[in-house]
Amino acid sequence: MQVVRMKAERRTALGRNQVAQLRAQGWLPAVVYGEGKEPVSIAVSEWEMEQHLKAHHKVFQLDIAGQAQAAILLDVSWFATQDRPQHADFKRIDLTKPIETEVEVALVGHPAGLAKGGTLMKDHLVIKVRCLPTEIPDHIEHDVSKVELDEVVTASQLSMPKGIELLTPGTTSICHVAKMVVQALPDAAPAGPAEGAAAPAAGAAAAAPAAPAKDQKPAKG
Repeated sequence: MQVVRMKAERRTALGRNQVAQLRAQGWLPAVVYGEGKEPVSIAVSEWEMEQHLKAHHKVFQLDIAGQAQAAILLDVSWFATQDRPQHADFKRIDLTKPIETEVEVALVGHPAGLAKGGTLMKDHLVIKVRCLPTEIPDHIEHDVSKVELDEVVTASQLSMPKGIELLTPGTTSICHVAKMVVQALPDAAPAGPAEGAAAPAAGAAAAAPAAPAKDQKPAKG
């Protein structure tokens, strides 16, 4: 995986109002932690961060006030009502030491079992691996064109690139082709005798004249 450079500024704005002003100026609040050092609050360009997210970049060389710091992007939180990042978490790393991270599995091909009444069920398309930060694959491809009906693809069947160690248990189901079951809706049940009898009774009650109230005199005819 490509190591990309990104400029960051040390952040002193920590209060809600200060952070809001920071965002209004185009900065995204973030934090860098790990490697036994104190966390450092930083700010990066929101626009630049969005471009890296679109390109699926995860490994960065952060330039924090002139000092280089290798880090991996662990998490980005988003506003619930806006399509904007709210905060980013980076973890310090050593580019020469393996790390544990997650990688997506990309399924390619058209499963053979689909022609026999099956449907492709995607169970776990994110796996955990260990490798050098510079060797993190963008994704792991797996051809499912030969997967038959009721057949399961497990993590152990994935072809791992050189230098990538699979940490997810090998028995974990990545996907499977299940038989599609179509259930017919039950017919509407006819009204029972009780329901049929209730309707005339209710109509008769409505047609009967109301009895005069206790303290009310009947009208003279």
